[in-house]
Amino acid sequence: MIIVRKPKKKKDEIEIVRVNNVEEGEEVKNKEKIFASYKKVGEKYKLYRCRLGDKLIQPSKVLNLLKSEKVYCLDDSKEILESLGIKVKEIDLCPFCLLKNVYKKLTNSNKVKYSSFYICLSCAINEVKEEINIKEEFIERFLRKFRDVDKVLKLLSIKRPSKESELTRYDIIVGEEKEIKNLKIDELNIPDYLKEKIKERNIYELLPVQTLSVKAGLLEGKDLLVVSATSSGKTLIGELAGIKNLIEGKGKFLFLVPLVALANQKYNEFRERYKEFEVSLRVGIGRLSKKGDINTSLDADIIVGTYEGIDYLIRSNKLKDVGTVVIDEVHSLNLEERGARLDGLIGRLRYKFNAQMIYLSATIGNPKELAKKLNSNLVLYKGRPVPLERHIIFCKNEFTKLNFIRDIVLSEWKNVSKFGYRGQSLIFTYSRKRAEYIARHLKSKGIKAEFYHAGLEYSRRRRIEEEFAQQKLQCVVTTAALAAGVDFPASAVILESLAMGGDWLKPAEFQQICGRAGRKGMHELGKVYLLIEIGKKYHAKMEESEDEVAFKLLNAQPENVNIVYNEDEEEEQILATLSAGIKEIDEVPYLGRNYSTEKILRKLESYGMVKGREITRYGRAVSISFLYPRVAERIKEGVLKDEDPLLLISEIMPLENIYLSHSLRENLKKVLKINIPIKFFDALEVIKENMEKIRDKKLKNILIPILMEFEGAGFERVLEKIINLRANKKSVGQICKIFYEDFRIQIYSGDLYYYLEHLLNLLDAIERIANIYNKKYAKKIAEMKEKILSS
Repeated sequence: MIIVRKPKKKKDEIEIVRVNNVEEGEEVKNKEKIFASYKKVGEKYKLYRCRLGDKLIQPSKVLNLLKSEKVYCLDDSKEILESLGIKVKEIDLCPFCLLKNVYKKLTNSNKVKYSSFYICLSCAINEVKEEINIKEEFIERFLRKFRDVDKVLKLLSIKRPSKESELTRYDIIVGEEKEIKNLKIDELNIPDYLKEKIKERNIYELLPVQTLSVKAGLLEGKDLLVVSATSSGKTLIGELAGIKNLIEGKGKFLFLVPLVALANQKYNEFRERYKEFEVSLRVGIGRLSKKGDINTSLDADIIVGTYEGIDYLIRSNKLKDVGTVVIDEVHSLNLEERGARLDGLIGRLRYKFNAQMIYLSATIGNPKELAKKLNSNLVLYKGRPVPLERHIIFCKNEFTKLNFIRDIVLSEWKNVSKFGYRGQSLIFTYSRKRAEYIARHLKSKGIKAEFYHAGLEYSRRRRIEEEFAQQKLQCVVTTAALAAGVDFPASAVILESLAMGGDWLKPAEFQQICGRAGRKGMHELGKVYLLIEIGKKYHAKMEESEDEVAFKLLNAQPENVNIVYNEDEEEEQILATLSAGIKEIDEVPYLGRNYSTEKILRKLESYGMVKGREITRYGRAVSISFLYPRVAERIKEGVLKDEDPLLLISEIMPLENIYLSHSLRENLKKVLKINIPIKFFDALEVIKENMEKIRDKKLKNILIPILMEFEGAGFERVLEKIINLRANKKSVGQICKIFYEDFRIQIYSGDLYYYLEHLLNLLDAIERIANIYNKKYAKKIAEMKEKILSS
């Protein structure tokens, strides 16, 4: 290949070079270049003085060379060559490469704008590196995205995100522009009562995904898997089928959700909406709180519950006459800690009841495959009720992040939507401590902010939810761990961190968080801001940095739902099937079965939980207690040996969230000049090892009583104190205060409340097993339960 161009140094001269690899770029030394002077004679050009390096060559030889090979030229020399009768094609070369005598072709895939012209990607990367010291691969990603050096440089040195939205915007997700003629409520084949109830909510026509569901057989009793964005109207799909079937005498309407908070919300909504029907709530926990007027009747027309709350009724054989089942958040099948239990529940519901099954989800990567496995018609709608704008903002440090959060929150608050709502922000971070710190910092800057996490008491969380809904708060700071259960109608979501605890967010978790931004009927647009600290890792075991994770998450597709049981899970699900009165195990449509039925039955029989396909009293106790058989065997061993219940409980279900107080931890770090673990018992070991180094008497006087109290003991000592304080009528909040004041132990009241609720369930399980094998032990456990419930 021959390339011809006009060098900048001489006005009436062209440069001719032979290049073999113009795609990758090739260096050509001056001695290998032909320089040809030209002049205009009449209407044509003529070559007259030509040289190869320092040697003169005849112009005719140069012309022969140009006519014998493929010639490419820059725009500046095209007219000259055509006048000489040379066939040419135009080429664009990187001007920065040419300064180094490198000839590199610019293409659509490698050219990047720089000021008013284009350069190659490699040169663009070097230009950015000259200005900002960051990884080359990171720069390349952004240059490939924006194709503009100046834009990338501005983006990496932004000052006010709210004023630079055009610059920070990564993309806008609108979804498919599918023309769907929405059905009117009056056109639907549903009872008049239901039509009127829907119109009372000012709904006179269905949304697109609701229309598609009706067309897919929703009102003809067909099973459906409905996949569409958050806030696209999926709940009403379940109501249309459930209430219609209820009125037509086809059986109860079950609405299942993964979290207690979501169950409470739906229960209140349905109770207010359908007053003519009895609505009840089954969540499996709630004995510590005053129930008020919560209805838990199994004879109710509409039963709202958590997966576990409803599964308990199935395993106990207490649930009858079911006509419609709605499984919300069915992508929970993918969750490691509860996927098998949800799959088992769905399988048992499908087998036991001739009910219409409706599965709802916002994020499933393999919807066709899952719909086929669930024997359901697929309703897949990719449109969004509110467009989502995603922004990526680079921060030098955590201080910069705080300034940017303040800027975004204030900017959102100033915006009032056409529906009359101010913009509010939901801020996600990696830990509770960080959430509290950010909220306090924002408050100190005059922003109405609150932190919100699972460690708070229910009453406080409820108050924050109400204040946010009433637009009394500009923002709420929470943890990524609560993303699935948070229902704040925010216009903007800010990810202050892409970590959750000690791990990076998974794509499904990230998509769940993004789904919180923008609410139909409140906002015209949802916004997501990723605040990225380049090179940031939260601990040494993290292989990738925050900037690398950001691009993976932004480009990730929804995860496929694939369930495969491990042996513990399979044993539990087979036992639950027998407990539900189902002996035809292989006919139950489970998705995750992985072992032979006979092998599992032999194992269960060896435990004494089944005889053939008949469940024993022990087996039923294990199943309705939601225990893995292996764990139940450990409990049985402890019961038979008359082990200390506190030690047995501490082994099976310790309270993980017990922390050394922040003030004491910081004090010790300063004195000892070492890192002190956050977890209390880990910190205690470090304190013991370094006690002799502490000279401060005041600090010693604080530490000695703590060390004496917990010498040779673990969580069982904490548990004993908690139970005794409950017996003395102390509330959860008072217990947390006592631990903090007496032992500098921080336990969040929400964590303790949650733990005690689940502890009561474990004690029920131990008591059931003890009633079979050791009545005296059962009595001890019953007394322990009474103490916990006495407050």
